[in-house]
Amino acid sequence: MRGHMGNGIDTSASKAFWRIGVRLRNSEPVVAALAAVPWGGAVILRYHSVNDDPRWGGDYMQPSLALPLDVFERQVAHLAENHRVVPVAEIASEIAAGRRPDPRAVAITFDDGYEDNYRCAFPILRKYGVPAAFYVTTACVADEELLWTVRLRYAMRRTVRTELICGALGASALDISTAAARDCAIRLVTGLVKRCSRGEADALLADVFDALDAPERTELRVMATWDELREMRDGGMTIGSHTVHHYNSTSIADEDLRSELTESKAIIERELGSGEIHFAYPNGRTDAHCDPRTAALVRDAGFASAVTSVTGPASPRYSAYAIPRLGVAVRDGDPRLFEAHMQYARLGRAQGQSIIAVAQAERRANGGSRS
Repeated sequence: MRGHMGNGIDTSASKAFWRIGVRLRNSEPVVAALAAVPWGGAVILRYHSVNDDPRWGGDYMQPSLALPLDVFERQVAHLAENHRVVPVAEIASEIAAGRRPDPRAVAITFDDGYEDNYRCAFPILRKYGVPAAFYVTTACVADEELLWTVRLRYAMRRTVRTELICGALGASALDISTAAARDCAIRLVTGLVKRCSRGEADALLADVFDALDAPERTELRVMATWDELREMRDGGMTIGSHTVHHYNSTSIADEDLRSELTESKAIIERELGSGEIHFAYPNGRTDAHCDPRTAALVRDAGFASAVTSVTGPASPRYSAYAIPRLGVAVRDGDPRLFEAHMQYARLGRAQGQSIIAVAQAERRANGGSRS
C-alpha cells in the first residue's frame, strides 16, 4: 500500500509526526522557555562570507557558506536586540578561568578573511554597534596567495576539461562533465588534501591544477587587505589567526604546525601590533581538525584561545584551546529558527570526540583541575 513500508510502519504518518515535532521544538514558546534557563554555555557563531554577488557562491566557495546581506543583517539586528554580543575574548577568558560564561553572551566570528568581511559584514556590524572576530589566513591576505580551497573550486568550475586525469587520484579518469560531477570532485579532492601532510597536500594540489589547466587568477578579489583589516581593528573588531596557509592542523607534522602558528602570529603582530591574539583551527568540515597535540602547540605558540568548528556551547566543560562554535547557514535567515539553533547549541553538548580529548588531556596535565 502506498505510504506504507513492509514492516507495517506508515512512513507518511511518521514524516507528519516528525514535522510536527520539529515545529514544536522550534516554536516560539519552547524557544522562549529555553532562553529563560539560567544555565548552559554561551554561543560563538561561525561565519565565512557575506556576499550577494551571484558569481561568488559556487565559483569561489561552497554556496552554503556565503550568506546574503539581508540574511546577515536580520541576524545581527536580532542579536543586538535580544542578546549580549561580546568579543570572543570575553567568553574565552571565562572558559580559561574555569568559569561559566554569561549564558546571554554571543560572539560573532568569521573564518578565512574574505574581502566581503570588510565590504559587506563590517558596515552592518558597525551599524548595530556589535563586535566580531575575524580569523585570517595570513599568506592569503590581499590575494598574495590564493586560498587553496578557493583556487580548487574556481579551477574546477572554470576548466574546459570534462575529465580529471591525475595520477594522485588513481588510474581512472574522474568525470567532471557536469556541475554536479564537479561539485563531487571538489569534495573528493578537498577531503584528500585535508588528510595530507604539508608536502603531500602541496604535491596533490599541484597535480590537480596541472590536470585541470584552468585560469590561475580569479575575476574577483578574494581576501581582505591589511589596510582593511586595520580599519576593522580600529573599529572594534578582533583580528585573529587562521594559520598561514590553511593546512589541516592534525594532518601536518609538529614542525610544520609550529611554523604555521608562530609565523601567522608574528605577521599579525607586525601588521596590526602586538597584543592578545586568538586562533581558529582551519578545515573543520571534513576531518578532525584539532586534537590534544595541536591544542598544546597552539597554547605553546602564545595564542590566547582557539575555536573549533565543532557544534556546541562555549562552556568550561571544554578547553579554551578547543572551544565549540555554531555554524550559521542561509536557513537561519528566519530569526525564530536562528534563535532556536542558538538555544539548543547553548544547552547541548558538543558532538566531537576531538575537543573532549583536548579537555581531558588538559585536566590530566593540571592534576584533574582547571587552572
